[in-house]
Amino acid sequence: MASLQSPRSDDSEAELGRRRLEAAGEAISRWGSRGAAVDDSDGVSYSVGLLAAVKDLISLGSGGGAYAQDAKIALKAAVGHLEDEFRQVLSSGTYFQPPDSLRESLHECVALPVCSFSFSSFPDLEDLSISSFATSPSDESRTYGTGYSRGSVSMDKVHMYLIDPEASILLKEIAEIMILSGHAPNLCRAYGETRHNTLMQCLCLLGVQIEPKGYNAATLTGNGGCSLQLYGQKQKIWIQALRVIVGTVLPEERQACAEIFGCDSKLEEDCFARATARCTQQLLAVGNAMANVNVNDQQYHKVPLLLQMHKEFVKLQPSIEGLLSGDVKDVVSQEASMLLDKLGEAASGSLLEFLNVCYNHKPWKNTVLDGGTLPLTQHVMGFIELIAEYNGTVNLVFPFGKEEEKGNGTGRTRSPWEQFLIMLLACLQQKIEENAESYKDESLRYIFLMNNSMYMLKGSRSVDLRMSAGDGWNDEQLVVRVEQYATAYLRASWAGALFQLRDLGGPQYPGTSQWVRKRLRNFNSVFGEITRVQTTWKVPNPQLRQHLRLVILQQVLPAYRALVGRYGSYVGHNPSKYIKYNPDDIENHVLDLFEG
Repeated sequence: MASLQSPRSDDSEAELGRRRLEAAGEAISRWGSRGAAVDDSDGVSYSVGLLAAVKDLISLGSGGGAYAQDAKIALKAAVGHLEDEFRQVLSSGTYFQPPDSLRESLHECVALPVCSFSFSSFPDLEDLSISSFATSPSDESRTYGTGYSRGSVSMDKVHMYLIDPEASILLKEIAEIMILSGHAPNLCRAYGETRHNTLMQCLCLLGVQIEPKGYNAATLTGNGGCSLQLYGQKQKIWIQALRVIVGTVLPEERQACAEIFGCDSKLEEDCFARATARCTQQLLAVGNAMANVNVNDQQYHKVPLLLQMHKEFVKLQPSIEGLLSGDVKDVVSQEASMLLDKLGEAASGSLLEFLNVCYNHKPWKNTVLDGGTLPLTQHVMGFIELIAEYNGTVNLVFPFGKEEEKGNGTGRTRSPWEQFLIMLLACLQQKIEENAESYKDESLRYIFLMNNSMYMLKGSRSVDLRMSAGDGWNDEQLVVRVEQYATAYLRASWAGALFQLRDLGGPQYPGTSQWVRKRLRNFNSVFGEITRVQTTWKVPNPQLRQHLRLVILQQVLPAYRALVGRYGSYVGHNPSKYIKYNPDDIENHVLDLFEG
């Protein structure tokens, strides 16, 4: 027969329960009267007494003793204090790098374009301005004033140590107790609200505006459009924030949730979603606002910026969606897809606008006709070179499907990027030919055509267009075109001078002296006029300029030497009257040509 418990034993357990309840109540009151836990030497809120008290209340409430009901009532009050303590530890245990240090790390590690687009000086095109694609003052190389500094991106130095490791240990203990007491929803709310505010502060620190509705008003200029420089700054800030948030902050936040709420996977997911969803949505909302902002009413100015935003977001979108789950993932995924669509529509629309502006370009007026490269050629090739690195993005956003090449029998298809290039280059060639009609001098017209074709050739090599031979835009076709124009120039410009240097095969009749003097006078006149005029003509490309000079010398100098050497004695007693140039003079005059 089992022995019965004595009344003294029951009284002893009751007394122990009473003492535990009183001790827990005193600990809770003591904590509440301070309003906050005492900080230890490391600055991390330490609440051992409160945690022990709540544990006792949970134990008493679940034990079914005389004080179980009182313990449950006290536990409700204690949980409120515990939630406050959770918030306190979460806030005090969270810190950023100092703003200056963070910005310096971003400057070093996030290599982004420092855009200085100016797009100026493009007359007769609704004041179109594209000086970002202008030639250098020396005309010896093509430069683009975009200010882009491209490089690899590393986040190794960019860390947002969001929650102190010691604080994380204490938070985990508090979380486990609150979960055990059945107050997981309170815990999720406390974590979500606190971390949401922290991450929104993080966005502010990274320079992203909190209110997207205020974005337009804050960035618009007096004419209703955003300045390109300001838009470039906003784009840089947005991409920096996107890389830091997605590459560093969200993964660290996910890790923090796993460390604190690892005992409950569903709670872990819910807390992470509550903390990060609005921050992520805010970042997407600002991206959407940027896609809608007008840039001085000329949207194509921001094409490279839109394409870069699209390219960056395509790379990071899987990381965003991989960190989320459930309904929040569905919502954010939908907003992310909408952002990609918006950026794609804005970029493709701007590309078509640029193409349309080029089609509507009128021949230049009041321009010095020196045969130099057409500004439109510089602008178009500069534009192509600038967006060439985003050709994969253009293939994603441009509203063209793949098109099979005609007549080559290879079955090769053209990508949307190639189709756009073909249309743009064909338009440019047409405009070059239209502008060539302004040149009444046939020789100068060929110089103009040659210069522009050479500029296109150099541009096509720099961006590696990879066009098929049938399109006429590959290296071979453009080289042939330049050579054809060069040959036509030589024929139109130097045929007359070379005619005067033709050898009749020896003195065969008494009038040879008269004939020689006449030929030399004519040559002096023609050569002098050519060199006088063509010294002011421009061939900006140094290789082409030197090649033309050498070809001229190869044809003129041997013929002149032969004529003077064979018939110089027939000019009479005053040779300097007819032999105006020696071979060195001929060479020096030719080497001065095409300097502009």
